[in-house]
Amino acid sequence: MNLIEYLKQQTAIPESKADKFITLLEKYDENDVLYETAINDIDLTNEEYEELFEELERENYVDSIFIIKCPFCDTLGNTYVEKFDIPEFDECRFCHNEFNHRENYETAYRIYFNYQKKIDVLTDLSEKINYNQERIFEISDEIRELEDKRKAIQSENIKFATLRNELLVDKSESKMYNKVAEKYRNQKVKYIGTLLYMKKCVITCLKCDEAYELFQIDNQYIGVCSKCHNEIGLNFNKM
Repeated sequence: MNLIEYLKQQTAIPESKADKFITLLEKYDENDVLYETAINDIDLTNEEYEELFEELERENYVDSIFIIKCPFCDTLGNTYVEKFDIPEFDECRFCHNEFNHRENYETAYRIYFNYQKKIDVLTDLSEKINYNQERIFEISDEIRELEDKRKAIQSENIKFATLRNELLVDKSESKMYNKVAEKYRNQKVKYIGTLLYMKKCVITCLKCDEAYELFQIDNQYIGVCSKCHNEIGLNFNKM
């Protein structure tokens, strides 16, 4: 039984007042809050009011809530579902005046119509299938996007490995490593081969026609001819 049917059958208030209440409820939806000011329009006596809402709450058609009302600015503040949760003294969050909250609240009711929802099983199933299909398409797109990112990262890793293999040549392949290391013995010396990776070329000595071996000396780069030992400076940061 829903709330409207219950009001038509209850005996706590006269039928004429119950009809007024039903008309009032046409403006409300499930879980809306019914304030005392609206209930006053039904013209219930104190006894009718108490008996009706005790029954409605007992039958789970309404829940009592308690809304703080500021006596200074007349605005509504915090809402509580239990009276014992209401603080004794606190400030108004609007005008910031302090007052006794337990003496300044308004009782209201959250409404539960409890209409029985008629479910079309086929329609409900179709909606769920459509949702799942859409989600599958979304997941497929996400997987493709992740796969594209994985391939891009893999490609970058391959490029990095190639660069590393071309640049990090073992020093035993160098003819000049020992001499350069001795000359620059107080600095960190690293042999990096003969290939200028970004230009895809080697530098040769015009005098000897030998390839320059490339070294990193701390943060500087030089080329050394393995035959005449001539040195050149390399600067990758300046045009």
